[in-house]
Amino acid sequence: MSDARAPRDVQADNAFITMLNLTDTVAPWAIRAAATLRLADLVTPDGASADSILKGLEVAGESVDPEAVRRLLRYLAHLGVFDHDEPSEVYRPTRLSALMSEDNPVSMRDWWDMGGAMTRLDQTPVHMIDAVRTGGPVYERIFGQDVWADLAEHPHLAASFEKAMAHKTRISLDSVITAIDWSARGDVVDVGGGHGLLLEAVLRASPDARGIVFDTPAGVATARAHLAGSPVADRAGFVEGDFFAAWPTGADTYVLMNVLHNWSDDQAVAVLRRGAEALGSTGRLLVIETVVGGGGDQRSLARLDIMMLLFCGGKERSRPQYDELAARAGLTVAESYPTSFGLEILELRPAGSR
Repeated sequence: MSDARAPRDVQADNAFITMLNLTDTVAPWAIRAAATLRLADLVTPDGASADSILKGLEVAGESVDPEAVRRLLRYLAHLGVFDHDEPSEVYRPTRLSALMSEDNPVSMRDWWDMGGAMTRLDQTPVHMIDAVRTGGPVYERIFGQDVWADLAEHPHLAASFEKAMAHKTRISLDSVITAIDWSARGDVVDVGGGHGLLLEAVLRASPDARGIVFDTPAGVATARAHLAGSPVADRAGFVEGDFFAAWPTGADTYVLMNVLHNWSDDQAVAVLRRGAEALGSTGRLLVIETVVGGGGDQRSLARLDIMMLLFCGGKERSRPQYDELAARAGLTVAESYPTSFGLEILELRPAGSR
C-alpha cells in the first residue's frame, strides 16, 4: 500500500502564517510590559543575566514573579527585542530594545508604558466592530468619558500623552523646518503647540521673528518649561486658550501641526474658521499633516486613520478633503510643500487672496 500524500499547499501555509502574525495579540502587550518594567534600562551594553535583571526590578520596587519575568525575557528574545545567550540566560540590547531605553533621545517608551495615555488608546481596537457599525469613537465605552476629558482630568495621562506627541514632533521637525523658508515671514503663532518644540525650531530659523504658543493651560505650562532655557526664550510668548474659540491676532503665520486629524470634519472646519478670523487679509495658516495619497507611508497612515476613528472620531484626509475643509472655512489651499518625513505643509490663505 503506497504512502502517497496530498501535496502541501505552500501558498495556503504562508497565508495561514501571515494571518497568525497579523492577528497576534501577545507580542504587542509583551513589549508594553517590558517598557512598563523598564527592562531595556536593566540590560546593559555588555549584557545582563536574568538574575541581575530581577535584582534591578527589586531595587526599583517592582513586584513581579521571577519565573514569569524569565519567560517574558525569553519570548522577547525570540521576537528580536533582546539578544539572548540561552545557556547562561544573558540578555543583550538590540536596536529594538534601544527604542525603549530612557536615555535614547528618540525613546518611544512613553508610547508603550502601560501606565500612560497611549496604552489607553491602544486598548480601543478591542471595540473595533462597534466603531465600524457606528462610525464613532469607542474610547468612552472603556473609560467613561471622551479622550480629551480623560486627559484633562488626569494630569499624569496628559503628561504622558504630551511626551509621546513631543517624540512625534521631534523626529519630524528637521523635515518641516527645511521644507519652507520660515524666515521669509514675521511673527508666528503655534496653535495647539503644547511642548514648544516647533516654535523653538521656527524661531531658530527666523532670528528676527517672535512667536507665541497658543494652547490649553496644561499645554502652555509644558511649553514654558521647555522654552525657559532656550536661546529663543526672549522671543517666545504664551497665550492660554481654546482653538475652538478666538485666536491671538496680529501674527503673519499661524501653524496647526498634527491637530486637524484629531477632529471630525465639522470640528475641523470650526477650528479653521477661527484661523480665518485671526488671519485677516494678509496672514497665512500652515496646516501640517500627513496626507492620504501623498508622500508618506500610506500603510502606516491607514492604520493611524483607523486609530483616529477609534479613540477620538478624527480622521486622516486626502488633499481634496483638505481643500473642501478650507473652502467651508472661507480659506483656500494656496500652496503645498512636501517634507522628507512624509508630512505635507498646506498653506491656507483667505479665499480670494493671492
